[in-house]
Amino acid sequence: MVELKQLLMKTTATNKEILVIIFLFIIYFVGIAGSFSPLWRNTVLPLSPITLLLSFLAVIYTTPVPKKPIFLFILFSAIIGFVVELIGIHTGYLFGNYHYQQNLGVKIAEVPIVISINWAIITIGAAQIAALVNGNKYVRIVLAASIMLLFDVIMEPVAIKSQFWAWSRGIIPTYNYVCWFIVGLFLQVIYFQKIVHRTNNVLVFLFTLMTIFFIVLNFY
Repeated sequence: MVELKQLLMKTTATNKEILVIIFLFIIYFVGIAGSFSPLWRNTVLPLSPITLLLSFLAVIYTTPVPKKPIFLFILFSAIIGFVVELIGIHTGYLFGNYHYQQNLGVKIAEVPIVISINWAIITIGAAQIAALVNGNKYVRIVLAASIMLLFDVIMEPVAIKSQFWAWSRGIIPTYNYVCWFIVGLFLQVIYFQKIVHRTNNVLVFLFTLMTIFFIVLNFY
């Protein structure tokens, strides 16, 4: 009886993951198609905050139990992400001289609210990918921070063309990537020190999907 109950719970969880993965695939496919269409591009891009929010909710919905530790880390990484962006925007001491444009939605002190969500998804997504690699904790930490950096390298040109943010004189400084790696490394140290890792298949799929999304749009 216990084994049957466990099997049913596992089947239900698997079905839930499949449905969420299909949903994410559809919204990102629509996003890519709309971004390539001159007719729909200006309609799709302002919807980017909604796509990020739905992605975030998908992660929350499919997070394995116990949920509290990862929820606390998500909140922590979102706050850190917002704070470093706030410092960057208003001082240039982090990342360089840049400002956010209109397509990331509502802002607080010139920083879009969804940028916190973006930091949280990228952080835990990179951790999930790095955790798939056999190796000690420190190898995974450096790998996860490197994956975050690579993601930013892929994302930056698309974000600029999509009017998410803009750099002073239109040049992405090397300093931006240095800061991304340092902040990413800090967050990954906390993750791998404090969180008992549990694979979230939806999150792995989402991070992969987001990466493909930005790679494809680099060719637009």
